[in-house]
Amino acid sequence: MREQLNSELMLLFNYTYMNASSLAHKKIFLLAFSLFFLLTSCEKDLLDFNPTESISDEFAIVDGQSAETALLGVYNKLQSSSYYGGDGYQAAAYLSGGDLLWVGTLNYYATFINHTYRADNRVINDAWYAIFRTVNGANHIIAKVPSLANNITEQQKNQFVGEAYFLRALAYFDLARAWGNVPIVLQPTNTISDANGIKQSPQEAVYDQVLADLNAAENLLGDPIHRNRATKNTVFALKARLYLYRKQWEAAADYASRIISQANHYSLIDWQTFINTKNSNESIFELAFSTLNTSAHFNAWSSVNYRNQFAPNRTLYDLTQSPSTGGDRKLLIRDNSSTAIPNYFVQNLYWRTTNDNPTYILRLAEQYLIRAEARAQLNDLNGSLQDLNAIRSRAQITLFADNSQTALLQAIEDERRVEFALEPHRWFDLVRTEKASKLSGADDHNKWVFPIPYNDIAADPDLVQNPGY
Repeated sequence: MREQLNSELMLLFNYTYMNASSLAHKKIFLLAFSLFFLLTSCEKDLLDFNPTESISDEFAIVDGQSAETALLGVYNKLQSSSYYGGDGYQAAAYLSGGDLLWVGTLNYYATFINHTYRADNRVINDAWYAIFRTVNGANHIIAKVPSLANNITEQQKNQFVGEAYFLRALAYFDLARAWGNVPIVLQPTNTISDANGIKQSPQEAVYDQVLADLNAAENLLGDPIHRNRATKNTVFALKARLYLYRKQWEAAADYASRIISQANHYSLIDWQTFINTKNSNESIFELAFSTLNTSAHFNAWSSVNYRNQFAPNRTLYDLTQSPSTGGDRKLLIRDNSSTAIPNYFVQNLYWRTTNDNPTYILRLAEQYLIRAEARAQLNDLNGSLQDLNAIRSRAQITLFADNSQTALLQAIEDERRVEFALEPHRWFDLVRTEKASKLSGADDHNKWVFPIPYNDIAADPDLVQNPGY
């Protein structure tokens, strides 16, 4: 009975809090949270490395310990199944990119395959709210921690606030590339009026805010290597990605180089080791799950035992299995087809039945391919070829030989498709290179960004729906 009541309260809490924390529309979440907090004495371990229980970031940030616990709560929001926990935001990107099959029964996933998603799509709604919950959690840290005086050092303040700036930057980067024009909310939202008058900002202005947050984080964070929490290196890696999206090639190459040059901390390990290892030298930033704090990866992807919502399609399977394009990356996908079920392909990256697979957000291979693309655009063709071949060599495929700019850029695009076959890059790569119409079937350019959720449009007169929806 207690577990059932907790579950029902959590559903109520999620619904009301998602709306309130995204743009502060619902007062009722305060009551729901209070009831839930009274009935539950603890939560799941957040990130494996700290057993401290989670507390709400809206309340009780009064000293160093509660500040860190609230910060871990923001990481927990990042791990939401609707954000980077294995479904939601990632599912929208996977399916929109054209390399996955939808094999489940829930039609709101199918709309991403043919780009017919609407403003009332549940996946889009849940992802939007999950990301804004992350923003709101980071806002509480940024607003409250600097003024704390009890049981906290200046170094700890800098660390916690720096991590929060990074997490907010990542959240707004994801909002900008997925929805385009979004409201920039930089203060905690606790009441119905907190977000009044905040209109959407153009995508480039949102990217400006991402850069401002990353600059703030870079100035506050230290250099120690931590693959599950934000450090200066995670800032460098996300900056490289941001500059790539903004076509600022020199800056993209510079920040990618800052990671690649740290050979004592980061290296391109073999694929077998990478697939079977957590927090390897390949990882710059990955989310750590455990058997108590599980991800949704295994239950969202089809497995050898059960056909779930999505699975690799024949094209992606062939690319990974070919000796000329996949090489060792053939380990990523296996053929589980039968006479009864043809074209039944199963991914092997998130294979743990215990649901404690990590989510890879930033890793070294991306930095090589970012620098390769930036160098090609800057006409440093030999440097670009060298970076591309570092990835091909690790995959045990034939090195690329054509160092013409056009050939290199196409080869880098193709390499990203296979290297990140089971990570949510392909759709956003097609959009940023303006190839989404040709290669994913999204002929309507309006569909290159997702619709603002209907509930928020209906509740907030300051929001304007994206064109075409």
